[in-house]
Amino acid sequence: MTWQENWQKWSVASKDDAALQQEMTELSDEKTKREHFYRYLEFGTGGMRGELGCGTNRINTYMIRWVTSGVAAHIAEQGRQADGVAIAYDSRHFSAEFALEAACVLGAAGIKVYLSDALRPTPELSFMVREWGAAAGIVITASHNPAEYNGFKVYGADGCQITLDVADRITAYLTGISDLFAIPVGDESLLIEDGLLVRIGAEADAAYLDKVRAVTQNPDLAKDYGAKLAIVYTPLHGTGGPLVTQSLAQAGFTNVRVVAEQAIPDGAFPTVASPNPEDHAAFAMAIEASRDADILMATDPDADRIGVAVKNEQGAYQILTGNQLGALLLHYLVTQPNLPENSALIKTIVTSDLGEKIASKYGVKTYNTLTGFKFIGEKIAAWETSGEATFLFGYEESYGYLVEPFVRDKDAIQAALLTAEVALSFQLQGKTLYEGLQTIYDEFGYHEEALHTITAKGEEGVAKIQKIMQTMRATTVEDAIRKEDYQTGLAKDLETETTQKIALPKSDVLKFYMADGSWFCIRPSGTEPKCKIYFSCVGETEEEARGRLQNLEKQVLNQIKNI
Repeated sequence: MTWQENWQKWSVASKDDAALQQEMTELSDEKTKREHFYRYLEFGTGGMRGELGCGTNRINTYMIRWVTSGVAAHIAEQGRQADGVAIAYDSRHFSAEFALEAACVLGAAGIKVYLSDALRPTPELSFMVREWGAAAGIVITASHNPAEYNGFKVYGADGCQITLDVADRITAYLTGISDLFAIPVGDESLLIEDGLLVRIGAEADAAYLDKVRAVTQNPDLAKDYGAKLAIVYTPLHGTGGPLVTQSLAQAGFTNVRVVAEQAIPDGAFPTVASPNPEDHAAFAMAIEASRDADILMATDPDADRIGVAVKNEQGAYQILTGNQLGALLLHYLVTQPNLPENSALIKTIVTSDLGEKIASKYGVKTYNTLTGFKFIGEKIAAWETSGEATFLFGYEESYGYLVEPFVRDKDAIQAALLTAEVALSFQLQGKTLYEGLQTIYDEFGYHEEALHTITAKGEEGVAKIQKIMQTMRATTVEDAIRKEDYQTGLAKDLETETTQKIALPKSDVLKFYMADGSWFCIRPSGTEPKCKIYFSCVGETEEEARGRLQNLEKQVLNQIKNI
């Protein structure tokens, strides 16, 4: 169907929807209309995410109904309507409305729904699916994206984001829907009366808070000394506030000050340009409110990612990278007494090699996965059946961490609790968290990483990113000794010209290894109009590692600039 045909169909439907009609009239020029209607938003393992607005290439009520109907069909095929679907939502614009809309579509299909009665974090949704034995879970969120975005994520019965196979089956259902405006939607009151819509509230929080106690490795340490650690925390107008502060308090970390201006959920995110803890600017108000706090923490809107800032050698707050915090948390876990036998670390292929080096020293095996915490969740589930390994820790460079697998997604609440314990442990040794990181570098080498993002919106942007990937696949990179192409599933030794299979699912990812131990990786984002380029270098000193990083960035970015 052409964009003009889509436009015409929505124009007819808008006659019965005043709000939609108003949005349609605001699309004044042909280029804008095409952008809103030239395609359907893609649905994949990360769900569906996009800018708010009318049209098939935007997030709106009708697209929420569309994607929910695909989930409903999948559940019906499994015969699990009675097991139900758990639904949660974040603080973004229309998240509550979209969550109810999804519930009513599922209810119309005879599927029971456990709908959160207030906004709740994504990791709690993962927990709710498992705790209530639901067939699936849905969370309305766009994670750390800017305010104009929202999205729809789907979880399986194991509390993990859906697999590639499930995403493909749901997509097959979606392609068979010819009329978005004819999808049945149940009445909220009648669904409640029939027992198909159940509100879930404080009982979910209480159950989660009971489980999260297991994250604390040394309960007596936190109980006796936790109040000595001064913490400033900001939920960045999102969902993290209640569970982060309550989990810290019940462990003994009572000296927590929340940034008041950012504690109120608000989908406009008025105090930040981007509600992303990876963005250093997101810490500005926390730094202002610090009053010499030991650590600063920030969680993204759906509280699955966390950023941490600590005092450096100059006494200024330095935001740790996702790789650095991951190394600190992992090092603490592997150095605890009674480390479980056959313990294993899971990390993504774009995450620093430092974690693997730390794990190896302590007899912990490392497993690498593609980018996306769903792959980490899949590993955990497989081990529960096979007994091949015991999950110890999972993380990715993009500020996502998991300690206890009662949740099967990255969990900023768990990470906040363990970070506080690690910081307290170093404090009792007379060290800051930053100084603790330096001791790790002294032992395992100085690791420097960087991420460069190419943002390319719209139809032209998609073509640009495709061209970058095609060109780099066929390009010779100076000083590269190995190339891994995850789309073909082959790794090539560029010195011997020999190849071997990559034991991971196929994906549009390229990774190049350099002669000095550095590497870079190129990957189009699955949820945003972006192409991400990851760099990783190591040296005996910080200066050496940083110099290698700067040279590699310059070489690769110049090469891509000319494409």
